[in-house]
Amino acid sequence: MTRDQIFVSYSHKDQKWLERLQNHLKPTIRTGAIDVWDDRRIKLGALWREEISAALGRARVAILLVTSDFLASDFIAEHELPVILDAARAEGVTILWVAVKDSAYRETEIARYQCANEPERPLSRMHHAHVDAELVKICSQVKMAFIGGAP
Repeated sequence: MTRDQIFVSYSHKDQKWLERLQNHLKPTIRTGAIDVWDDRRIKLGALWREEISAALGRARVAILLVTSDFLASDFIAEHELPVILDAARAEGVTILWVAVKDSAYRETEIARYQCANEPERPLSRMHHAHVDAELVKICSQVKMAFIGGAP
């Protein structure tokens, strides 16, 4: 299977953060330079686990929106994260994790990977205007990771 997507892993409790990230990625998505997949693309009546598995198999880049809810999710911990971590080790999938809220990320394998922002200053602790500036930087990193070269 061709790895031609960006997979976003997040807790549904953090959907507002997914929406903010997607808003910042939208101009690049619109150009066709990147294809970003999250579970909101699963159609009604579809076999959702199979859809997620297929999307994980197509991921060239995985964005992890890390919060305590993300780390507490058994589904993420048991079904998404192991696949992403294995693909990073075996196939070179790039993991870009974003410190959205304070969390116990140091207790997980995520801590081994470079964070897209400063984990000691997660997005939730920033002023709204600073969050937007940080998301612009993160989206530039996402584009570079996906297509390579300059942002």
